[in-house]
Amino acid sequence: MKFSSIKTDQQGAKTLKQYDVADFVARIREDRNKYLISDFRANYRPSRVHLYRRYHEIPHIYAAVELCRQTNGAIGFAAYNGLVVLEVHGLMNLKDVDGVKDAAMSMAQTLAAFRGASGQEVIILVRVARSDGSLPATESEAETFYVAAYNRMARLYDAALPAVVTRMTPSLHHAFLLPLDPTPRYNDEALPFRFDPQPGEAEILTTEQHLLALPEERDAEEIDMTAYMNYERIYEAAAESVHAKMGSRKHRGNTYYKDFVTAMATELFASHWPEEETVCHLWRHLTFKDEPGLTEDFVRTLVSAVYTEEGSRHDESWGTKAQESLMQQVIRRIESRYVLRYNTIMGYPEYRSNHTWVTPWSPVTEKVVNTFTTDLQIAGLNVWNRDVKRYIHSTRVRDYNPIEEYLFDRRYRWDGRDHIRRLAATVPTSDAAQWAEWFHTWFLAMVAQWRGSDHRYGNAIVPLLISPQGMHKSAFCRQLLPPALRQWGYTDNLSLSDERSVHLAMAQMLLINLDEFNRISPQKQQGFLKNIVQLPSVKVKRPYAKHTEEVPRLASFIATTNIADVLADPTGSRRFVGIEVTGDIDTSETPHYEQLYAQAMAELDAGVRCWFDEEETEVIMQHNQRFQHCDSMTQFFFDFYEPAQPGEPEAEWMTPSAIIMAVKQRAGSALATPSPVTFGRTLHGIADLPSRRSKHGVQYCVKAII
Repeated sequence: MKFSSIKTDQQGAKTLKQYDVADFVARIREDRNKYLISDFRANYRPSRVHLYRRYHEIPHIYAAVELCRQTNGAIGFAAYNGLVVLEVHGLMNLKDVDGVKDAAMSMAQTLAAFRGASGQEVIILVRVARSDGSLPATESEAETFYVAAYNRMARLYDAALPAVVTRMTPSLHHAFLLPLDPTPRYNDEALPFRFDPQPGEAEILTTEQHLLALPEERDAEEIDMTAYMNYERIYEAAAESVHAKMGSRKHRGNTYYKDFVTAMATELFASHWPEEETVCHLWRHLTFKDEPGLTEDFVRTLVSAVYTEEGSRHDESWGTKAQESLMQQVIRRIESRYVLRYNTIMGYPEYRSNHTWVTPWSPVTEKVVNTFTTDLQIAGLNVWNRDVKRYIHSTRVRDYNPIEEYLFDRRYRWDGRDHIRRLAATVPTSDAAQWAEWFHTWFLAMVAQWRGSDHRYGNAIVPLLISPQGMHKSAFCRQLLPPALRQWGYTDNLSLSDERSVHLAMAQMLLINLDEFNRISPQKQQGFLKNIVQLPSVKVKRPYAKHTEEVPRLASFIATTNIADVLADPTGSRRFVGIEVTGDIDTSETPHYEQLYAQAMAELDAGVRCWFDEEETEVIMQHNQRFQHCDSMTQFFFDFYEPAQPGEPEAEWMTPSAIIMAVKQRAGSALATPSPVTFGRTLHGIADLPSRRSKHGVQYCVKAII
């Protein structure tokens, strides 16, 4: 397997270079060519990549295919490498980048994951093969296989990653710019994902679909693809008409592009385009943006003038807009450019552009308010920030609850199959039937917590997955949430030392993974953690808020650890369900999220129990004894004493203090001893150890082991 690198100089000559995989991973660790990639990263602008002054110097890397020089000097196909290239864009900090890389490497088929040239994306190389282990030999077969493999791997990695895979037109010859990553992830023992494409799975996009494919920086989930493609077709037809009318005029100069934009706006108004859609498509498609004075604001002003003139000519009610109050104009102009909603879970308003070239929803920060105000002032309105805020923070902006939207869209859609226990079965354990029942109850409790079904109780049970490293525990936890909710509703990086942030996370997150549970101190387990997991509501002060408010708790907890004896509560760990994972968890198949949550909704509506009764709680406590942390004092106690029944020969009643002194005399003075109160809690949690109250305090019936 060899990666191909192509660099094209300013005269169009191409230089081909080959890399072994290990050599390529070593190459991208440092910027050897006069800080080429570092400089590109510092000057990166998504919409102006090709205008970077040294762009021609950056090699393009072809990882899925090995290229070679053919006899006629052209560069062509040599072999398929059995790889699929996935990219995750929009990662704005190193923490997010490393999180995606680490999550990708939890998948057995990931060959490598590294930071891309811009610094804002992660490139993931995934091994694939046919079910018999072979690879396509010809270019056409490889292209067909690659499309099917890309579609499968994109869906699979959506569930495994903390971010959604950025959708691109799948192509065997997909290339990315030479990356730079001092800490790339690499697994030379990656196993190929084997499959055979199903009919229709490997359809190749037509040339028209390739031309109209979405720019890679856009969020595909936020876009109505059909509407976008229709707009593109209308735009192309309008552009052809305008070019034909303008004839062979020189395509330069202020007069030309002013006439072109005006003519295009007139054509698109006649096609009943929204004003913002016209502005966006015109600005994105203009090819002469380097002309002095040609800016987005200039285009917006021309389009607004055309729409005002054409509107007054064709619409009798258009003239009433001139009589609008200032606030009516503010609302109309903001709503024409943006879509607003108030996220009731996060506690702040969000916005996105009001057209089919949609960006993801983003919080309305102070900086965004300043932008809104500036745009309105440029449009000629005498407004201030307070005018804009008055509208944004009013009930005129619709409320939006992402949880309700997701869950209730799946109501009454259950197919009757048990998808929840099937998901539990992907975790190999010695008592699979018991685990499936516990997981089912916990999963229903998690969804009930999101629904706010009972404000008196919180989901007080925490599944604790226990196994050595590398068995995909964290990947399983991450897969429990669908991508639409996981992007903002899942965390595995919560510090219990900051109680304020924990309470805020419980009010905003859906699932909190207490990763590396063994790092939590016994004091935290027995105190703070034991308290918060059963809370039905939390008191929080949201960012920029003036008052503390009590809000329903949303988050449920799950935990993972590599160490078995981690439960530290001496009275019995009733809040945790310890599950010993005996093999690799199967995360290769994406859960059927729609049916998974449709089942939960249907069963909760039917009144299926989503809590553990007293009998089940007792079974859980007995089950958890094998995972109980045992300090040295407790170990020595069992070495020297055993529970006894009153009246047995040599049985005696002893207080915790007396037992501590007796154990210390036999074990040695160097033994670190707990306080009598702490040790008393431990004794109280020992099954079959009789106790009684006396004037000397609580006594326990024990018998010395000779």
